[in-house]
Amino acid sequence: MPPPLPKVIWRKLGREQAWGQATINDNLIEIDIRLGAKRQTEVLLHEGLHIAFPEMTEADVDRAGKLLSRLMWSQNYRRVLMDKNNQPPRIS
Repeated sequence: MPPPLPKVIWRKLGREQAWGQATINDNLIEIDIRLGAKRQTEVLLHEGLHIAFPEMTEADVDRAGKLLSRLMWSQNYRRVLMDKNNQPPRIS
């Protein structure tokens, strides 16, 4: 059985002076809502790598997050905000 996905919270992180942060023990990722779409992708991947591979150094996480972000962006992956009453299409 795969590990549970981290909970992701989008909020202003001005007080923390960070674009994002991962709390490994709580399986939690927080991302600043004021970031642009491309930076959101990078930060989400970066913080997800911290959760998935806590033994990785910050430099390795940063390098991998940036590479994965560029890869996803180059393949036109984007965050889509849907109306709360809409359901995403089922892909099987």
